Amino acid sequence: SMVTTTATVTTTVVPPPVFSPSCQDWTAAPEAVGNCSRLMPKGLIKCYGGMNNLAALASSTKLNRQQPAVEMLLCGWPPDGFNPIRELQKLPRLRSLTIEYSGFTEFKFDFPEMSHLQTINISWTNLSYISSRTFKRVHPLRVLDLRWNQLIQLDGPLILPHNFEQLYLAGNPWNCTRNFKWLLLQPEKGRLVVDRDELICMDRKYKERQMLMVMHYKLELKKQCLLHEDLRNCTCLMHHILPKTHVPLYTVNCSHLQFHRLPAFLPENTTTLAINDNMITDINPLRNNPHYRHVVDMQLENNRVANIDDLEDTYWLQNFRLLNLRGNNLRKLHVYALDNALNENENANLLLLSRNPWHCTCKFGSRLRELLTKYKEIVRDAWNVSCTYMQEDEQLLAKVLSLSRQEMCSVSVENGSHIHPIDWVNGVLASLILLILGKLAYDYYHYKYYGRVPWIVMKMP
Repeated sequence: SMVTTTATVTTTVVPPPVFSPSCQDWTAAPEAVGNCSRLMPKGLIKCYGGMNNLAALASSTKLNRQQPAVEMLLCGWPPDGFNPIRELQKLPRLRSLTIEYSGFTEFKFDFPEMSHLQTINISWTNLSYISSRTFKRVHPLRVLDLRWNQLIQLDGPLILPHNFEQLYLAGNPWNCTRNFKWLLLQPEKGRLVVDRDELICMDRKYKERQMLMVMHYKLELKKQCLLHEDLRNCTCLMHHILPKTHVPLYTVNCSHLQFHRLPAFLPENTTTLAINDNMITDINPLRNNPHYRHVVDMQLENNRVANIDDLEDTYWLQNFRLLNLRGNNLRKLHVYALDNALNENENANLLLLSRNPWHCTCKFGSRLRELLTKYKEIVRDAWNVSCTYMQEDEQLLAKVLSLSRQEMCSVSVENGSHIHPIDWVNGVLASLILLILGKLAYDYYHYKYYGRVPWIVMKMP
């Protein structure tokens, strides 16, 4: 069975940061026509769907003297891109910025230097991209909440001030095929992501898997492949995580690397090995190496495999899913053993046998043709499997499925009428049957009309 050791990822419920202003039901506000309002004495500016009168509010000497604007709430705005340089320079004393339910997808520029801005909350927007440098110059920044947006990836860990404390990233449709390994490789930056246990992958490959678990498996796989000499030049990938058990499934690709033998080691739960275009001759590890027990897909195209009979009656042959043997040196195989294995193997989906120098003797050629006919849905290149079938002409190739038994059982090109010994035996047996039937008819006639019984009956006691 698959190794079911999974990543230990502790899930803790992270309390959300406290942001007093909110855009809930903002469309019902009287200012929801693109205007801002200023609430005293908190120094809060709320803008609904626009900032038409922000300049007037921000420049009001009387208001600024009583209470400068220290909090800003943008609801349903901006509609596309947000220019923090243009919008925030009017509010130099700003300590908190909240943007919710807005349509903007990116920041047109990085945030400018803000001497007092400590908290930024951008949620429920279409924000899909931020640069790692977006908030670099906001030196007082302590809390950054980027939850519930449309962020798919980060170029890398965000460059944040030295005294930064809390980063929130949950609720975004993260693509975990991208590089988020820094969450584990750079602990000092990973710890800043307070809700890292709640980050969920939404890409097709790792949909609804925990990001930390996916990154843990990726790092473990890379570590195993780098530690073993056989695999250092190979490509190791995680292609799936089983839904209920969360067991990772790995693919190892060692194609075009001049391998003379199969790798002695494979990471646990490797299910696919691609080792095409090498010089492999021996496939015995499929029989006796425990690292290959979970390998169900073997890509061995364009190697030098000349014999697969050692796989007869093995667990591997009875459980494989894909075996690609195109372009090898196979001339013969035990057809009955392969037939039994395919008959018992419910997983078998694809077996490729073309571009091998098959030699169709009368017995082997007939059995191979029967096998290809029987398992055409699995041996999908059956019509391309060719063989030599004349002892005196090794260059004469023909498609196995198009050869008749008479052609495969002929021994000479010149003597096309030569009768095979089996046909001689069949002829003799047919003659004896006719002789017996004739004698039976003769005896029956004489007994009926003359009352004479066969002489052998007279001799019987």
